[in-house]
Amino acid sequence: MQPLHQKSPLFECGLPLLLTVGIFVLDLSAPAGIDLWLLYAIPFTLIAASSLGQVRLYGMGLVALLAFIGPLVSSAGSLSPFTGLNRLLGIGIMGTVAALVARRRSSPGSPGLSSQAFTTARAERHQPEAIGASDAEARARAEAAVVGAVDGQRRAEAELHQDKLRFEGIVHSAMDAIITVDEAHKIVLFNQAAEKMFQWGAEEVLGRPLDRLLPERFRSAHDEHIREFGRSGITTRQMGALGMVMGVRANGEEFPIEAAISQIGVEGTRYYTVILRDITERIRLEQELAEREALLRAIIETEPECVKLLNLDGTIRTINAAGLAMIEATSGADVIGRDACRLVTDEFRSVYRELVGKAGRGEAGRLEFEMVGLLGTHRWLDTHVVPLRSADGTVTAVLGVTRDVTEWKKTEALLRQSEDRYRRLLAVLPDAILVNREGRIIFTNEQGVRLFGARSGEEILGKSLYDLAHPDYHELIGERIRHLLRPGNTVPEVEEKIVRLDGVSVDVAVRAARFQDEEGFGILVVLRDISMRKAAEQKLRESEERLQSLLGAMEDVIWSSSLDLSTMFYVSPSVMEIYGRPTDAFLARPSLWLEAVHPDDRVIAEQARQALSTMGEFDVEYRIVRLDGDLRWLHDRGRVIKDAEGRPLRIDGIASDITERKRLQAQLRRTERVAELGTVASGMAHEIGTPMNVILGRAEYLMERTKEEPVRKGLQTIVSQVERITRVMNQLLAFARRRPVEHRALDLRQTIEDNLEIFQERLSHSNISVETSFADACPLVHADADQMSQVLINLVMNAIHAMPGGGLLKLALTPDRGMVRLTVADTGHGMPRDVIAKVFDPFFTTKEFGKGTGLGLTVVKGIIEEHSGTIEVESEPERGTTFTICLPIDKS
Repeated sequence: MQPLHQKSPLFECGLPLLLTVGIFVLDLSAPAGIDLWLLYAIPFTLIAASSLGQVRLYGMGLVALLAFIGPLVSSAGSLSPFTGLNRLLGIGIMGTVAALVARRRSSPGSPGLSSQAFTTARAERHQPEAIGASDAEARARAEAAVVGAVDGQRRAEAELHQDKLRFEGIVHSAMDAIITVDEAHKIVLFNQAAEKMFQWGAEEVLGRPLDRLLPERFRSAHDEHIREFGRSGITTRQMGALGMVMGVRANGEEFPIEAAISQIGVEGTRYYTVILRDITERIRLEQELAEREALLRAIIETEPECVKLLNLDGTIRTINAAGLAMIEATSGADVIGRDACRLVTDEFRSVYRELVGKAGRGEAGRLEFEMVGLLGTHRWLDTHVVPLRSADGTVTAVLGVTRDVTEWKKTEALLRQSEDRYRRLLAVLPDAILVNREGRIIFTNEQGVRLFGARSGEEILGKSLYDLAHPDYHELIGERIRHLLRPGNTVPEVEEKIVRLDGVSVDVAVRAARFQDEEGFGILVVLRDISMRKAAEQKLRESEERLQSLLGAMEDVIWSSSLDLSTMFYVSPSVMEIYGRPTDAFLARPSLWLEAVHPDDRVIAEQARQALSTMGEFDVEYRIVRLDGDLRWLHDRGRVIKDAEGRPLRIDGIASDITERKRLQAQLRRTERVAELGTVASGMAHEIGTPMNVILGRAEYLMERTKEEPVRKGLQTIVSQVERITRVMNQLLAFARRRPVEHRALDLRQTIEDNLEIFQERLSHSNISVETSFADACPLVHADADQMSQVLINLVMNAIHAMPGGGLLKLALTPDRGMVRLTVADTGHGMPRDVIAKVFDPFFTTKEFGKGTGLGLTVVKGIIEEHSGTIEVESEPERGTTFTICLPIDKS
C-alpha cells in the first residue's frame, strides 16, 4: 500500500489531462482576439512536475499539440498572423518551463533526493543494530549523509533561483498584465505590463489589496466575485468570460479591461492569477466600426438604387429598402435566403447565374436583364456585381448594385422612333440643313439642294461654308466657326446672304450649333429662305412709316391696351398735347389714364370699363386734369378686338379733345337762354312797363292829393311794389344784354377788399364779422374786373341773407395746381342736398317771395364758366355754406 503523502499515477496525470481537455473546449469556442494559450501552462506544468517518468513527455506533448491546433479548428474564423505568433511564443514558454522542471527533478541534489537522504540518515541513526555496524561507523555515515543532503539542498536552491529568474523574465515579457494575489487578495505578483497599464510600480502595490486597482464603486462586488470563484471549484475562466471590468490608474483615470482568471493551490495556500488586457483602443475601434457600419447601413438604406448582398450560391443575404420596392417585396423576410435568379425572366436566368458565379470566383461584371417582381410587374434592370473578400483574400459574398432602367428602355425605344421621325422630318422640313465637319459639308437635305439651286446634293457636298456664303460675310463666318470650336457654344439666329450656284444672292436666316458624336465634333447649320419675308418687311416698314406719319398728324389720341387695361401696347404722340404727359409715361404706368380723370367723373370711367366686359365697347365723355391744372373734356371710345375665331385679343380706342366743343355748346346754350330771356324781358318790359308806369304815376298823383294816412300807406305800398317790378325787369334786361367780357391780369385780393368796403356798414349792422386769409404772393388771375365784382357781390349778399342773426364770413385765396382758389364761407343756416343740386338753376331761390329773383347764382356760374373756371358748393343744414371758385392764373 502506498503512503498517504504519495499521489497515484491517475491523480498525477489524469487530472491535468482532464483540465487540458476543458481548456481545449474553451479554446475552440473562444471569440476571435481572445488567446487562451496561458491556460495550457497550468496542466503542462502539473504534468511536467509529476513523477510519471517517460509518461510525462507524452502528456506534455499532448498538451502542446492541443494548444497548437486549438485556433486552427476554432469557430472564431481564420487564424491571424499575430494570433499564430502569440500561440507559438506561448508554447515555447511552456516548453522552457517544462525543461526547467524536468531538469530539477532529474538533478541528484533535488529537494526530493535531499528529503530521501535525510530520511536515510534518520533511519541509520535510530537503527544501528539493524545494519550491524558500530556506533562510530553509523555516526560517520549519518554525518556524511547530512552533509550530502545539505550540499544537494544548496544546489537545488541555486537552480530554483535560476528557474525563478527565468520565469520572472517570461512573466514580465508578457504583453498582457499578469497579477497574482493570495487568499487575502493581497498582490504577490505584478508584471511590467501591469505596471504600464495601471501606472503603478510593483514595489508600490505588492502586498496591497487588489481592489485598489478598481474604482471604489466596484470593489465590494469584485471581492464577492473572487470569493464566489474560490468556492466554485472552477480553476479557470477564459478571457472575456468576466465581461468588461473597469480599472483605475494611479492618476484616477478609469479604463475598460477584459480579464481571465485562474486559481491554484500551492502547499495548502490558494493563489488567484488574473490576466488583464486594456481594451480601451479596441472599444474605441469597435465604436468607430459600429458608427461606420451604422452610417453605411443608413447610406445603403437611403440609396435610391437596389443594393443587395448575395451568398456565393446566389441566395439573397441582405437587401435595402429600394431593392425591396424594386422587387415588390413588403419586407426582407419575403426574399432573404431565397435564390435571386428566380426573379429573373427565363431569357436571362442562365446569364444572370453565370454573372453571379463569376463574381464568386473574383470577377466583377455587369448585366442588363428583365425581371418579374413578386406582384408580377416586369422591369428592366442594370446590375453591377463585385466580389467581397475577407482579410485573407477569400471571396465570401457578392455585392450587387442594381438600377431600374425600365423608363430608360422605353426612352431608348422612343428615341429610335424619334430618329425614324427625324429622318422623315428632314425630308419635309422647310429649312435647309447643312452638316459641316472638318471644314467640309458632308450632308444636306432636299431643301438645301433647292435653296442653293443645285441639281443634286452631290454639287454641294465637299464644299466649305465660305464657298456658299456671300463674300461680305466671310469674316463673320470665320468668327462663328472659331466660336463653335469651343464646346457648348451655339450661334443664335442671324440674318445674312448666301450665293446660289447660279450666282444669285438670297437672304437667309441662319442658326448654327456644335455637335459631338462618335466620329468627333461638327457644325450643324440651319438656313431658311427669308427673301419673301424681307420684301414683306420692307413693305410693312413703309406702311408703318405712313401710319406713324398719319398718327403723328392726328389731334386725337389713338391707343391700344390689354383686355384688363393693365398694359398699354400703343399710345399716339398726340397724348402729350391733350393730357400734358409723354407717351412713355402711359406705357410705363397704364393706370395713369384713370388717375388723370377728374375725380367727379371717375365713376363714368369705371362704368366704361364695365361696359367693355358686357357689351365689348364703350363711348363716354369725361373731364381730365392736366399736370398744369388745366381741365379738358374728352370723348373716349373703345372696342374689344377679336381674332377670326371670336377670341378677345386687345382693346383699341380713340380719345378726342372736345373741350372747345363743350365750351361752344355751353356758350350756345347760354346765348339761347339769354336770347330767349331777352325776348321775354323785352316783351315784358313793353307789355308790363307801360302799365307799371301808368300805375306808378297815378299812385304818386293820388299820394300828393290825399291827406288820409291809411290811404297814403296803401299808395306807398303800390309805389314800392311797382318799383320792385321795375328793378326785376331791369335785371332781366341787364342779364339778357350783358356787355362783352374784358379779360386781363387781375389782382383778386384787391377786388375782394374793394367790395368788402361796400358792405362794411351792412355787415356791421347785421352783426357779421369778416375773416380773410390771403396766401403770400398769390398769382394774378385772368378775369374781368366788373364781372368778378358782380360774383363777389352776389356771394356776399347770399351769405348776409343766410346769417340773419349774425355770424362769421370767411374769404380766402390760395394757389392750386395752376389755378387760384377763392373760398367764400358763412356760418349761416346752410342747405340740404336737394337744394344744393338746384342752386345754379335760373329762377330757383330759397328766399321769401319778393326777396329774390333766383338769377344771382345762375349769373355767377355763367361768369365763372366764361372765365374757364369752376364753382362748387358744399353745405349742411345749420352748419353753413362754402362756395369754392377756381380761376385760371394769368400767363401773360
